[in-house]
Amino acid sequence: MNNTSNPSGPPPNQQPPPIAKDPVKDGREMYGEIAALVGALAKTFVLEESAAAAAVESGAMTLAFDRDTNGNRFVAATFEGRTARVYQGAIKREGPGST
Repeated sequence: MNNTSNPSGPPPNQQPPPIAKDPVKDGREMYGEIAALVGALAKTFVLEESAAAAAVESGAMTLAFDRDTNGNRFVAATFEGRTARVYQGAIKREGPGST
């Protein structure tokens, strides 16, 4: 199908998606962020980092992305009946079953 309605590209108010300049570098940055998250999860639930990673991989620890009432992003983590919010640079434990 040939789209000739706008041959010059996206509409003026819409930008095309960004293209990764260095996929290897982007992958390393994401690895660092995931490693930091696993470290925070380990600290939150008093686990070794390898045990926290294994719990996430096996589904024993569940993660969900959310925003609080102030619009701050966090990862909601649940493990063995305990729940915590992991913010960038902070951890908030929740409820009576929390750590």
